[in-house]
Amino acid sequence: MEIADPRSVSVKTAKKRVVIAGGGYAGMTLAVTLAHRAKPSDDLEIVLVEARPYQQALSELDLVAAGTPRPQFAELWHLDIFRGLPIKCVYERLECVHPERHTVSVGPRDCPVCEIPYWRLVVATGAIATTPSVPGLAEHAITMWSVSDAQKLQRQIEAQFKIAATLPERADRERALSFTVIGGGATGIEVVGTIAAVLPKMIRRAGMDPAEMRLRLIEARPDVLYDLPERQRLKARRRLEKMGVELVLGEKLMKVEDGVATVESGREIPSPVLVWCGGAHADPDATDWGLAFDKSGRLWCDEVLKAKDHDDIYVVGDVAAFKDPADGRILPMLAQFAIREAETCGNSLLAEARGGSPLPFHPHMHGEFVSVGPGWGVGWMFKLNVSGRFAIFMKRLTYVMYWLQVGSYRLAWKRTRQMLRLHR
Repeated sequence: MEIADPRSVSVKTAKKRVVIAGGGYAGMTLAVTLAHRAKPSDDLEIVLVEARPYQQALSELDLVAAGTPRPQFAELWHLDIFRGLPIKCVYERLECVHPERHTVSVGPRDCPVCEIPYWRLVVATGAIATTPSVPGLAEHAITMWSVSDAQKLQRQIEAQFKIAATLPERADRERALSFTVIGGGATGIEVVGTIAAVLPKMIRRAGMDPAEMRLRLIEARPDVLYDLPERQRLKARRRLEKMGVELVLGEKLMKVEDGVATVESGREIPSPVLVWCGGAHADPDATDWGLAFDKSGRLWCDEVLKAKDHDDIYVVGDVAAFKDPADGRILPMLAQFAIREAETCGNSLLAEARGGSPLPFHPHMHGEFVSVGPGWGVGWMFKLNVSGRFAIFMKRLTYVMYWLQVGSYRLAWKRTRQMLRLHR
């Protein structure tokens, strides 16, 4: 691995330079795939453009969202992953893509440092959390899309504990210990499940009664986890209710004001801590790069993951609008699709470097798992529904498999031990 000054790669080279824009699941997987599989005769130069020197493992944020702050668990540092690999890392943000010049600009917004030419560009800039125009939501809610978001949630929870501990009246303590999560997708369920499992222990250690905690999940649709079979959704609801979570379903959030969330029926829900898990939006800058995009802002790509009308640009991960040939639907923003797209893209780049043609991407899912608290989950695998500890084991196993794929046995063993200790 080499930490490269962007100016050092701003000149054209005789090598086939592959610029990977974005270091999430897709970008990380692609960089490692190319580094491991390329031969000297392929004459490739791998350049990763990413603002952070680490990957944020968003699917693992539920393990650090509440409890003892250990944000490093959701960070995969490049020095640990890329050590010994022929990858140049440029730690700048991607400012713009210039398809007509076959270059990208990197640096601060509207003040780029330089342009980097490419033989092939792979856009893997991912997505960001998005909040609708609900009055007060953006000002009061914590999104759950980064390690810093998880740390902010930890700080707010701790602040409410301190406030509650000074209040003599039970009703006032209940209001101070009210936590609301908005969004019944996987992220919302995982976050509310973690809070429900961890906070009672923390409240008890603070000398208060866990029965004073009020935890609610608001979802505009009549059910949660629509990506899972109905039977698994029912199990998740029952588990949450057993954990003390009140489900407010079929109610849209209308406004947030003075620590109170108001839903469509007019009900006012005390929410001094409010977490927004209602969705994400593809990298908003991507629509300014002269590439075709759909109505949601994701970049169109064809069956081999190439940007529409641009033979030297690939698009992978959450920013890609890839149509599943089986049903014509755009693939959802899931880490497993990002990883598999990156693997196919890597094979295509190697094929092109050797004079061949890129390979079509065939999406498939072997399973999906959602944690409802750190030790229990629901999901499916190979058309079989699973729940309980086995589901959570399978979910955690997917982490281990990813660590093995992008790292090593040593990394996988190290992080597995960290995961096992996380909520003891």
